[in-house]
Amino acid sequence: MPDYDFHTLSATDFERFTCDLLNEDLELDLHSYPEGRDQGVDLLQVAGDGRRIVVQCKHYRKSNKAQFIAAVEKEAEKEGRKSAARYILVTSHPMSAATEEKVMRVLGIPQQDVWGPERLNAALGKHSDVERRHPKLWLSSSGVLESIVNAGCWNRSEAELSAIAERAKFWVETSSYSEVVSLLDNEGVCVVSGAPGVGKTYLADMVALQRAHSGWQVVHVSNIEQAWSIIRNDERPQLFIYNDFLGEAELKLDAKSEAPGVTNFIRDIIRRKDANKRLIITTRVEVLQQAVLAATPSLQRIANDDTGRLLIKLSDWDEPTRMQVVLNHLYFAGLPEEELSAASVDRRLLSVIRHRSYNPYLIEVICDRFDAATTADDALSALMAALDFPETVWFASFAVLNLLATEIILTMATMKPGPVSIEMLRALVGDQGSATAWGDAWRSLEPTWVMVSGPPTARALAFAHPGCRDYILGRLDLDSDMAGERVERARMLEQFAELASASGDLWVDAGVPPLVRRAVIADAMKRRRGVVAEKIRLFTEQDVASSTTTEGRLRLLVTSAALIGLYGSADDSRWLTELVGEQIRDLVTIPASDGFALAVQLARHSPSSGLAEVTQRLATAAAASTRTVGDLDAYEAFAAEVTLPVVADAIRPLAYRIIMQEIDDLYDERDAQFVRDSAHDLQARASLYGHELDIDTVLEHADYLAQGR
Repeated sequence: MPDYDFHTLSATDFERFTCDLLNEDLELDLHSYPEGRDQGVDLLQVAGDGRRIVVQCKHYRKSNKAQFIAAVEKEAEKEGRKSAARYILVTSHPMSAATEEKVMRVLGIPQQDVWGPERLNAALGKHSDVERRHPKLWLSSSGVLESIVNAGCWNRSEAELSAIAERAKFWVETSSYSEVVSLLDNEGVCVVSGAPGVGKTYLADMVALQRAHSGWQVVHVSNIEQAWSIIRNDERPQLFIYNDFLGEAELKLDAKSEAPGVTNFIRDIIRRKDANKRLIITTRVEVLQQAVLAATPSLQRIANDDTGRLLIKLSDWDEPTRMQVVLNHLYFAGLPEEELSAASVDRRLLSVIRHRSYNPYLIEVICDRFDAATTADDALSALMAALDFPETVWFASFAVLNLLATEIILTMATMKPGPVSIEMLRALVGDQGSATAWGDAWRSLEPTWVMVSGPPTARALAFAHPGCRDYILGRLDLDSDMAGERVERARMLEQFAELASASGDLWVDAGVPPLVRRAVIADAMKRRRGVVAEKIRLFTEQDVASSTTTEGRLRLLVTSAALIGLYGSADDSRWLTELVGEQIRDLVTIPASDGFALAVQLARHSPSSGLAEVTQRLATAAAASTRTVGDLDAYEAFAAEVTLPVVADAIRPLAYRIIMQEIDDLYDERDAQFVRDSAHDLQARASLYGHELDIDTVLEHADYLAQGR
């Protein structure tokens, strides 16, 4: 028999669960009756002859016996009890024999119509389908987490899983959840996009918790190479999750080079759908739009492909869903029962859920500040104020941070989005106090500003929400002194790259404008050109010397070349040219995508001694390594800016072989439209290299598939 205490259910969750369970166990046809709550009616069934069965739900887990009995006594005087032919009380409050007898006497009902936790669990044991329909019952269960951890189902630490499960109590199932599940089962892949704060990652985690509970292996990846290394060739169920795969705030620098791998992995998952392989990838909708503008076909294909696509829009949420989100947060914030009841009937609640700035994460941040001393008036006033002026939420929290905590999040904002080890952060921030002061500082940032992950020996911090980083960068863009200080305090090449990207100066692709331009940060970088260029040289030389792979060194040089192109002089181009020349001197071939990307950046520099020679040598070596469609994407981005006949001649026969292999692979596909679109894309691509490609046979194969053969 199950043994739930129902603590993960809010009052509304408990009511819906009760409705489903009683309908199954007592063969009733109860319906929710929220507008009658003040009359003592939560669930109601009215027979043809007018006979009324009334159910009152008392989710009084947090109340003592006296408070619970007092609430029951109030119900006895309400119209709901007086008008009922049969009256049933259901509660999560612990029920002793004496308490049960008291309830029976006060309400004048038989023992069979008093349902406490034991009776609920006994009925659940007979109706497992009800248990499955209400995952919040078991998502936060310690037994479920232990089974996931012990089975090695999810590549997350126990602490991280506990944090995800703890958040499950706020979960409100929307149509998006069933759509994701349906897309995964029908397509194998689901691409979830939406604005910041709509719950893309949260949704993916809830799906993952349920799959892990069912024995699936859940794999979070931060790049597509990880996914390829973990996917199995057997039929063991695997769910891959790749959050913000195009970049968290902007289209990331390596999105172009990774796009072909992502495309191929998506196709592989679709092929293996029947072998229980699934993939969820999430992205901010504006970053997806940047990919549409990108120059590379692979990125555009990802952005434009509707396969398994789900756009979450808050405008699609109905009022009951929005209301339940708010009430869930108020309930778990610890407001007293009477204050919750007052809030649920306050007209300001409608103003909150209808507000143009309504955002689940904003609701969560505000409600996290409430406690048992918060009144309904306090809570609703705070929510309305935050929605009217969302920036004040961050401003008020930012203003009270101590200097060390402030320095931590300012430093994090100058780094790539994602977890940063506390050890690295402390090195970047510098020695600003004792270990105790440092620990107190980063802990004070939870949960509004940061999430903590990893074991005690290797903890890492990440912003709790993209909006946190956006706000910090916005603050820097309001204060030239603060922005200048960030530039001067940068201790890594990555920090300069992120500041340049945040300013809008550093573009991922020449044809893709940045989402945001921050003029003050841009000015702070440009006014310190000399300092920036010298630090770039120092960091580049140090990082290249310590890198152990050719790919790693080339990627460092790509970043350095992009930054020197923005902030360096002719002298800076010379040392960079010499360093690149040293790195490729003994290499006959180099990774194509990285080589072409570096050649593009060098070609943008002002002409200097040896630059043209190094650029050509680099591009020629990259051309010799061309093996995949992704390599062709990289070459075409290079060729759009630089005309080098020797490189074009070298890559032409290689391009033909790659394109013909792609044509051959289309015969293994089962999606007729995909085959047609891909064939035409490949024909157009072949013409770029001076080849004529006959695709009639492939199109016949597509027609054959369309006829269901």
